[in-house]
Amino acid sequence: MKKLLISLAIISLASSCAHDTFTIKGKVTLNDGVSENYIVLKDYFTDEKDSTLVSPSGDFTYKTEADVQTIKEIFLMEDSITQADALLKVIPEAATITVNLDNPNDIQGGVLNQELATYTEQYNVIYNEYEEEASKYSSTLSGTELNAAVENAADIAQSKLNILMEDTYNNNKTNGIGLMAFSELIYEYETIEDIDKALEGAGDFIKNSDKVSSIKDDLKAQHKSAEGMMFLDFNGEKADGTASSLSEYVGKGKWVVVDFWASWCNPCKREIPNLIAVSNKYGGKDLMVLGLPVWDKRPDTDKTIKKLGIEYTQLYVGDDRSSTDIYGINGIPHIILFAPDGTIAKRGLRGYGIEEAVKAALNK
Repeated sequence: MKKLLISLAIISLASSCAHDTFTIKGKVTLNDGVSENYIVLKDYFTDEKDSTLVSPSGDFTYKTEADVQTIKEIFLMEDSITQADALLKVIPEAATITVNLDNPNDIQGGVLNQELATYTEQYNVIYNEYEEEASKYSSTLSGTELNAAVENAADIAQSKLNILMEDTYNNNKTNGIGLMAFSELIYEYETIEDIDKALEGAGDFIKNSDKVSSIKDDLKAQHKSAEGMMFLDFNGEKADGTASSLSEYVGKGKWVVVDFWASWCNPCKREIPNLIAVSNKYGGKDLMVLGLPVWDKRPDTDKTIKKLGIEYTQLYVGDDRSSTDIYGINGIPHIILFAPDGTIAKRGLRGYGIEEAVKAALNK
């Protein structure tokens, strides 16, 4: 009997080990003239990478230890050059899945991978509908009417995405799908208490994730730089490269509209006409507009400034994140109105709200 129990234990252990493997069997169409093709799998949360060779026929097999607390993005690498866009996202569950990278929606096998594929598809449908709507407005509207229409379409799309992300998170609080959904949904919470309440029942790997810690730090910074608080200073450069700081402009007796933006940020660029209009209409001894390009490279910033016809002052900070960190800014554009004494009067201004805040401040 003892030997039988030992044998059964060994069989059970072997079976459990076999089920702890995640396997991808896939196919992808290869481009001509490439010597070697690899499938690169990058951890969605940590950026750690692994790879497997693709056969000349385009077939590949990848095996790794199952870990449902993460997500892997799949890229194609051709002769050491990795394509910029991920072809597919997968979750390393204890299963074998079959994928066709030419058709990312064609995933067979794996309960969690089916859930992830459905979430990704629904997310893309909402986003693509918004892009089509915005594109339609671009061909029929202009100026402030265009900005208002696009902003309204963005708000509608965001509401749909929030519902999708919340449902997906609530159904996946113990796996990587839940962490991925919550990593975007978390931006909608206004307080740390709101986040902690939403995290009830979630796995510790979600509660202790870098994303949750980062957003909580941002909320703490936002509390210190809330409306009514005194401005927080940071360093930067003028257009000619000389050293400068926010305090050179803010707290000097003028109202100052400060725009945190970047050349690669389309929503940022949609706000530029509003800021130019405010600068042209109200700029002078009582008010100025100050551009603050962040998370960007100087040549890209200058190229965009020229293209968009921006003439108001810029304070350059480049890749230095201290300016956005101390104000708890985790997304751009972020537009702040500072009072003449340096007090933060308004945060998060967008669209028509920029001019409305300026008019109220100047009593016009």
